[in-house]
Amino acid sequence: MKYLGLNAKIYPTAKILFQENFSLGDESIIADFCFIYANGQGIEIGNFCNITQHCIVQAGGLVKLHNFIGLGPRTTILAASDDYKGGGLIGLGIFGQEYRNTSFNPVTLHKHAQIGMGSIIMPGVTIGEGCSIGAGSLVTKDMPEWSICYGSPCKPIKSKPSKYQLELEQKFLDKYYG
Repeated sequence: MKYLGLNAKIYPTAKILFQENFSLGDESIIADFCFIYANGQGIEIGNFCNITQHCIVQAGGLVKLHNFIGLGPRTTILAASDDYKGGGLIGLGIFGQEYRNTSFNPVTLHKHAQIGMGSIIMPGVTIGEGCSIGAGSLVTKDMPEWSICYGSPCKPIKSKPSKYQLELEQKFLDKYYG
């Protein structure tokens, strides 16, 4: 493992492949039945993150989850995709990438982003700070900070205040590191 933070917890039935490309920050949790595939550029999960049951996080491009991220059960994050338009053989890796046409695009979730149960985050997406994604959303493009977004495809619905949550963060960090 590249880095395992203070009091970080990986539950026994979570599966992490390519551990040399995987970092988990302080006090963060990977719950049971998660599948973490840290190939390519890997996966970096910050401090105080909660990756709940049955999540799939698949790299290729870099997947970066900043601090205070929450992924609801059965969330999927993808930072790679095969060409489904006929430009290569799908999933056939016997000869590496010779017969495939795979794209690798980073995915970033900025601090305080919350992703609802069963949502899918596609390659190349950035979720802004404090953004909440509603359950069952399909996120195909960037979502703005401090907003509530949902749908298939996901779109911003309304903004949300940041002041209180950021004040709570500061009080928490003061107490934690105090």
